[in-house]
Amino acid sequence: MHRSGSFPGRPRDRRRDGARDQAGPCPAPGGRDARRDHRAGPGGRPVRAIRKGAAAALAVAALAAAAALAPGGPAARAAVVLTPAITVADGNTVIAVQTSGDGLRFYWNEHGTNTWRGEQVAADGTTFSAPSIAQVGDFVVIAVQGPGGSLDLYWQPNGGTGWTPQVVAGPDTTSDAPSVTADRSSVIIAAEGAQNSLDFYWAASVGSAWHQETVAGPGTTYSAPSQTVNGNSVNIAAEGPGGSLDFYWAVNGSSTWASEVVAGPGAIASAPAITANDGSVNVAAVLTGTASSMGFYWAANGTTTWTEEILPGPYFGFYGTPAIRTDTGGVHVVANGKFGVLSDDATFNGTGTWQFTALTTGSILHGSPYVGPGNPAVTMNDGIENIANIGSDRNLYFWWYQGDGGYFVREVVDTSANL
Repeated sequence: MHRSGSFPGRPRDRRRDGARDQAGPCPAPGGRDARRDHRAGPGGRPVRAIRKGAAAALAVAALAAAAALAPGGPAARAAVVLTPAITVADGNTVIAVQTSGDGLRFYWNEHGTNTWRGEQVAADGTTFSAPSIAQVGDFVVIAVQGPGGSLDLYWQPNGGTGWTPQVVAGPDTTSDAPSVTADRSSVIIAAEGAQNSLDFYWAASVGSAWHQETVAGPGTTYSAPSQTVNGNSVNIAAEGPGGSLDFYWAVNGSSTWASEVVAGPGAIASAPAITANDGSVNVAAVLTGTASSMGFYWAANGTTTWTEEILPGPYFGFYGTPAIRTDTGGVHVVANGKFGVLSDDATFNGTGTWQFTALTTGSILHGSPYVGPGNPAVTMNDGIENIANIGSDRNLYFWWYQGDGGYFVREVVDTSANL
């Protein structure tokens, strides 16, 4: 039985003192039993999309470079090095990243400052996937795929020093990046298991014994899963056979998992991202096809009816794995756009109207730094959107939405020399 809990509240702490909280739009995410309440985009938030004319003029010359950054087929089986994870712990934004030497690093800054501090969580040769990070009670926890396909967890008390390692599951159990989150005081992890199965692990508290459940058997799961706590249930999304989008849920206290096909074979070309929002569950994934569109799916809790929306985005479409996060009254979907664009789509619940913003100041077409290796991560801190990504210069960047000016501010967290 897994110990899940209520859907955690969204923190509301400002990224900068005195900044007006205008952080943008958020569409309706949700859990297994949620209602679809989808509002329109943020008022007054400027849209800085890539200009199509300029893009078209240089498109042919840039195609070869774009191919390396923007593969058009289904998501690669192996996790991409240098994909960060981000969350809020003890009121501060914290980031974890797999390094180029397969180590694990952790960064934090005191909220309201731009001074970042970093520390090594695990040495080189220990980390073989993108990390997943969460606050559970008074602890920060990081889950990764470890050596030989193990599932490893590292934890540290808020404000503490040093990291405690724990092997959740041994070698040959984990095939991709795991997804960790809090369920009240419990730690829960979803991971792709051996032979393309889907596994779920839970521990009653940080540092306690782990319990394993099989969500779906061999031949069912072909991506890193994404999970969320939705009311009194846990929701998981993953890529299924043939590029389908599959959804699983279980009521807290039960080890029985129900499954639904959100979109059939041939539908998606990336691992999905999931969130719960105001009585509904929301899932985002890059769609198959030459347009490389971003699909957004939602279902009211307690129903099996899924609605698809196509999000606006960069001129040449999306690639990689999106990130998703709810805000008060809405949701954000953050993703890589082809030709080096870092994009943010946002909506208010109940509207169905999405607003696209291009964050990057440069691209393959317009100069650097643009989006580099890996995928972005997003969280909300006191109603302000926070994003982490790796740039084309392989530096680790942090973005926060400046409400007063209606734009994103970028900070360097660490340079490629340390990553």
